[in-house]
Amino acid sequence: MSRAERMRVVVTVKAYPGVGRTAGETICVAGVRCDRGVPEWVRLWAVQFRELRRELQFQKWQLIELEATPSDRDRRPESFRPNLDSLRLGSVISPRRDWAERWRLLGELPGATTLCELIRAQDQQPAASLGLARVLPGAQAIVRAGPVWTAEKELLAHIAAQPNLFREDALEILKPAPFQVVYRWHCADDSCPGHEHATCDWEAGQAARKFMKRYGEPSQQLLQRFGDAMLGADHDTFFFVGNQHQYPSTFLVLGAFYPPKGSRPAPTLFG
Repeated sequence: MSRAERMRVVVTVKAYPGVGRTAGETICVAGVRCDRGVPEWVRLWAVQFRELRRELQFQKWQLIELEATPSDRDRRPESFRPNLDSLRLGSVISPRRDWAERWRLLGELPGATTLCELIRAQDQQPAASLGLARVLPGAQAIVRAGPVWTAEKELLAHIAAQPNLFREDALEILKPAPFQVVYRWHCADDSCPGHEHATCDWEAGQAARKFMKRYGEPSQQLLQRFGDAMLGADHDTFFFVGNQHQYPSTFLVLGAFYPPKGSRPAPTLFG
């Protein structure tokens, strides 16, 4: 049996919640370990995020510490099972002041691979299942209707929201995002044929729900926030990408890293 490891992680991805028969409502969290000298990818699943006490509900770009065990059910090398009882929160790295700190924590990971390269590598095992791929100029964002859940999935969401032994109050029942932001883009691979992905970022799904209540049809607001604000010529844009356990050649856009162009610190003599 694998032993638990104490790790320090900067959270870069929080996927939109899903529901299942075994684990209930969960999210997948990904980030970068910063306790080993060289930044390394890590995936934490399953995280019953809304079951956490409010003061432990961490943000993206927040430093966290916890114990986690290499997954015995997931062959992807970055996957760990978190012990949420060991969770401790650290500081949040604000983008307005700390782009340099975000670059530092990511190290050489931004642009170290392309999405096409990650897909090709899945024929070999173990293969990397997370990456931060550069987005070439010309990428587009569009808005589509969100997924429609089956009756079973709606029932599971209802059950997961009910009070239980660990939580006295009911949660708001999880609903699918009413709209999705879809990216059409090319990675930096010389032979890239182009990619099309709907982002599964929780922040985008929550924004779709909020904007729908406020504006009715939120395409303009979603495109401004998750299109123009991320893909503009004044940004150096990368997508966090990760594959699916059951379908390793199928990758998803998990979120974006879009610092101002020219903000990447110059390499030093000592790396």
